[in-house]
Parts: sequence; C-alpha cells; structure tokens
Amino acid sequence: MIEKIRTHHNNKEGRIFSWMALILGFTVSCIYPIFPNFVKGIVGTDESVSLFYAAMAIMLFLGAIISPYIFRKVSRTTIVKIALLLSAANFVLLVFVTKITQLYFLETIRLWMKLFLVMTIALFVRDFAKEGDLGKEEGIYFRFSNIGYFIGPLVGGFMAARFGYVEVFFLAATTSILGLIYFYHKHIVQQHPAIVEKKIGSKHSLIYNTKEFFSDKDRLKAYFGTLTLFSWFSFKRIYAPLYIITSGYSDTVSGLFLSLSVIPYILFEVWIGKYADKHGIRIPQTLGFLIIGGFLVAIFFSPFPLLNLGLLLLANIGGSLVEPLQEYYLFKHLPKEKEEDLYGIYMTTDPVSYFLAPALGAVILAFLPFKFLFLIFGGIILFASLCFWKVLKKI
Repeated sequence: MIEKIRTHHNNKEGRIFSWMALILGFTVSCIYPIFPNFVKGIVGTDESVSLFYAAMAIMLFLGAIISPYIFRKVSRTTIVKIALLLSAANFVLLVFVTKITQLYFLETIRLWMKLFLVMTIALFVRDFAKEGDLGKEEGIYFRFSNIGYFIGPLVGGFMAARFGYVEVFFLAATTSILGLIYFYHKHIVQQHPAIVEKKIGSKHSLIYNTKEFFSDKDRLKAYFGTLTLFSWFSFKRIYAPLYIITSGYSDTVSGLFLSLSVIPYILFEVWIGKYADKHGIRIPQTLGFLIIGGFLVAIFFSPFPLLNLGLLLLANIGGSLVEPLQEYYLFKHLPKEKEEDLYGIYMTTDPVSYFLAPALGAVILAFLPFKFLFLIFGGIILFASLCFWKVLKKI
C-alpha cells in the first residue's frame, strides 16, 4: 500500500515533488519576459502574435487529448525523464529559429512536454495527499511552483536585458537538464520510495471518457473555473509583456513585473487551500475573479501606464485566491481509479484557454485599440465571477 504523505514539503519522502515543481516553474517562466516579443520579432505584429498563440493552443489541445493514451502506455517516471530531456533540446534549438514553421514545430514540442510534466507531478501529489488535507496539499504544491515562477522571470528578464535572448534559452535548457539529473538520481540511484512506477490500462475510448468527465456537474464546475483562470494567465503572459514594451519599458521591467505578480500566489495559496478544506471554494473563487475583472476594467479607464502596471499586479491577488482551488475541487470529485483516463480531459482547459484568450485578443486588436483588451477581458471575468457565485455550493 502506498504511503500517504501529509505535507510533502515537510516530509522528506514527499519533498521531491515540491522541488520538481519549483524547478519546472523556474524553467518554464524564465522565458516569459522575452517570448511574446521573440515571437513578434518573427511574425511582425501584435495581432500576428495573438494568432500564433491561438494556433499553438490547438496543438496543445491535441496533446491533452492524447495524454490518456500516453499515460496508459508509458509510466509516469519515464514520461518525466523524456519530457525534461526533450525540453532541454527544444530550448537549445530555439536559438537557431528564423522561420515561423520552425517556431511552430519547436513550440508544439515544448508545450507538450510542459503539459505532460505538469500532469505527472500533479498526479504524484494527489496520490500522496490525504483526502481531508487535499486543499492544503494543493496549496503547498502551488506555493513551491510559484516560487519558481517568481525567480524565473526575474532572472530571465535581467539576462535578456544584459546579454540577450540566446542566453535565456540556454539557461532554460540548463535547468531542464538539472531537473532531469535530480529526478534520475532520486528515482534510480536512491530508489526514492515516493516515486512509484504507475501505468493504468483502460478499455474506454476518448468519447466515453469525455462523456464520463462532463457527466458530473462538479467536474464541470471545476473545468470552467480552471478555464477562466487559465484565460487570465494566458492574457497576462501574452499581453502584459507586449504592453510593457509598447509603453517604453525594457525586458527587465517585464521580468520584474512577472516576478512580482507571483508574490500573492506564494503568500496566500496555502491559506486558501486550508480554507477550502473547511469552508468550500465559493467565496474565494468568486471574490478572486471579481478582483481580477475589476482591476482589468479599471486599467481601461486609466491613462497612466505605470499605474496600470500596478493595477495589473494587484489583479494577481484575485488569481491567488482561485489557483489552488481548481484541482482541489476536481480531485474531490474524481475517483483515483479514473484519474489517468479523465485527468487528460480536464487538462484541455489549458489549451482551450490558451486558444480563446489570444484568438479573442486578435479579434479585438483587428478592430479596436490595445487598451480595449483590458475592458473586454475584464468584463468577461466579472461575468464569470457572478456565475460561480450562483452555481457553487455555499459550504
């Protein structure tokens, strides 16, 4: 029987997942300050950047769709090792990209590897968390992940301004290799007891799994809650760096902004997870989306770029109230024996939101000035806040 780990950041056997989350967060986020503008340098315009991200979301969606088959055929530990190795190679190859077709191919691989890594670590965390403390465990997992997301943009933005984009890509490749070495040492050399080979077969088709997932109204609520949250993340990661650069600031400012935006997530998420274990998710989720939407709308009416950056930072307080709740709520209504089949359906929230945000952004930019992005996205998130207040359970 698998040992249950109460707090994986304190328990020496579960701490590996916290460190893996931190390494992954750093690796993924160190390119955030530069990547939208790196893409813009190849495709030419803000609208084309939006269309590129929308196209990549389609490929990410395909990755989420095939993930149940991958997890049935390949063990989680093998997935982690292959994904880290391919991620490192991908970051190196990005240095040599000059054509949009090359960028499409490499970005598809990068996004798939990131998706599989996130899914694998999240499933490890769920399997080693006590059911009654699941909210607390999710909060702790996200705290360590967000420490990585705090350090990554800060370092990446500074290196880009001081040296250039090439050095940032090599940094991401190096941390991917370090993550691979760390995991390999824990798994093969130390034979870490918390790392369990797991591969589950299934007789069910994709259509069956999709119907099964959405047949539960609580899983449906978790899906749309995550979809809304990820749309905010997608908006922030694409349009905040573009807004910063067009406002006359440097990549260093982009990195500083993205790092500072993570602070609320580090500070509040463990507490929010504990609150959810006792009182449910209705109040923090609706309040979180209300804060995000309200600040985005306020930015539309503000003529001061520096003030607007401050408002964008404050919007992340709302995100920190929501982020640890989604997988907590999902896993409360997802039997462990079905997680390999159904978790991939849930993870389509990432590519769907990754598509919707830039696709909507491209439409807005085709007809309206840049600032209307804040008004329209803010209005949508405010509407979502109202909907969740009505449909989520009071306790």
